[in-house]
Amino acid sequence: MVKAKVVSDRPAKAKCKEWLEKAGFTDIVAARKQSCDLIARKSDKIYYIEIKYSSKDKGRFFGTVMLTEMFKAICNKENYLFLVCRGKGENINEWSFQLFSAEEFIKFCTLTTPIFHYRLDVEGQFNLTPPRLMEKTTPASEELIKQMWRDFQTWKSKYSVAEKGD
Repeated sequence: MVKAKVVSDRPAKAKCKEWLEKAGFTDIVAARKQSCDLIARKSDKIYYIEIKYSSKDKGRFFGTVMLTEMFKAICNKENYLFLVCRGKGENINEWSFQLFSAEEFIKFCTLTTPIFHYRLDVEGQFNLTPPRLMEKTTPASEELIKQMWRDFQTWKSKYSVAEKGD
């Protein structure tokens, strides 16, 4: 059986934690159910930190931001940060980091499509596995997808840069 290439952001989270410590953040912990990756303290203030990572060596790259992350960011503008990092390997000096406030980061984002999650059982030869439904989870359905698409088209038209003349 061919093994699938697994992309993990664990090494990036470890390097981000190391970088944040050097930048004066303390009490850095992995966030659980917080719509961010890390929670840290600096100057007696708690920060929610979302990591955006690329292992690409050079050139431009793009990533995705979940609606839940953006919503948490705008609801916590004073203490939500986006940490963009790029690198590979153990040497932190070969990595680059840039910290953005929520207001700064939003200026660089565009809405392209709503995002759904899926799960694959890699050991079971890429069999799809049923989602674990939780209190705040909504299962995908044709009806939901069609409604989100209609809403998305409305939002896209309403907030189009071309229509605003910006």
